[in-house]
Amino acid sequence: MSVSRMVARFGKSFAGFARKNTVLVIACVLAAASAAFVRPCPEYAAYIDWKVLACLFSLMAVVAGLRASGIFDIAAKAITRFADDARSVSFFLVGLTFGLSMCITNDVALITLVPFSLLVLEDLGDSGTRMRIVTLQTIAANIGSSLTPVGNPQNLFLFSHYGMSALDFFAAIGPIVLIGGAMLFLSVFTVKKLPVRPKQVAANYSPKALHLAVYAVLFVLSVLAVFRLVDYRAVTLLVIVVVLTVDRTIFRRVDYSLLFTFVAFFVFIGNLQKIDGVRRLLTSIAGFDIVLVSAIASQCISNVPAAILFSGFTENSSGLLRGVSIGGMGTLVASLASVISYKFFSSEYPDSSMRYLGVFTIWNVLFLTFLYAVNLLLY
Repeated sequence: MSVSRMVARFGKSFAGFARKNTVLVIACVLAAASAAFVRPCPEYAAYIDWKVLACLFSLMAVVAGLRASGIFDIAAKAITRFADDARSVSFFLVGLTFGLSMCITNDVALITLVPFSLLVLEDLGDSGTRMRIVTLQTIAANIGSSLTPVGNPQNLFLFSHYGMSALDFFAAIGPIVLIGGAMLFLSVFTVKKLPVRPKQVAANYSPKALHLAVYAVLFVLSVLAVFRLVDYRAVTLLVIVVVLTVDRTIFRRVDYSLLFTFVAFFVFIGNLQKIDGVRRLLTSIAGFDIVLVSAIASQCISNVPAAILFSGFTENSSGLLRGVSIGGMGTLVASLASVISYKFFSSEYPDSSMRYLGVFTIWNVLFLTFLYAVNLLLY
């Protein structure tokens, strides 16, 4: 084979890979660019939040196991039996995501519910409606999780860092979440009332009650690990041992590209925090509207590192909390939880990944603009 043909074949393969893993490629490019300013060294390992990666892996494996047990099929059949159109289904899916994210974090809510939603909606003829529902679910997770200190990582950090009381915390973010929830409710009415065919359990399906029980226990343990109530390392090891014993094919269903995406973002963010010019710039702008500044910063480096970064430059804890919460909407990287939804969707519908990004961005910018305006009026 000639060199030109090899290059052409590689280019075509890489283009296909990049189209399917757009966020991973962007994250790797950003990480590589930041390495030009901060030379690679053993300290890079300290950038990586190993607990996040371990918990993500465990949850993806466990959710894949739950799906293999057949529980998703049964639940999908039950939902589509009582909600026979896309709008009714979306009210259930968006509302459930909104509520659960307050308790089990936005990441866990999306890891659990987006694969389930894609299963429920797989026979929907209109791909645009499917994209809209998953997008609204993602927004619901980011808004709903803002209401509680344990709803997302940045809330937990800010609540602890500033020693906020529960009353101060809810006074700072409660009205934003309530109004955002109302806007979500109204947004669901834009979903077309397309018929959703009732899901049918395959004729050769046999219930796997034992597998369901095992993975349900692992799911509870994985959630407890997120809250640091049990050791995440022990839970991850247990998940690996159980999957090896019960069904090794589950390992093939884990989205490893998502894990590498997080690694690349961790490297990029870690390097960014070590660049003196960037830190000096942040110091100078933190004195302005901290809500606006942190929301804009979240669009580039995501809201978790934005919260950590600006906490050293402002005493306005309430404003920073609102800024990174509102800033979780907008670009795909504004909240890494949004990357989870994108990865699940693009894995199922790789040819529609770029169109999904367009739908996602339009709706997120709308919510970002609206909630920032609400913040100006209220605070």
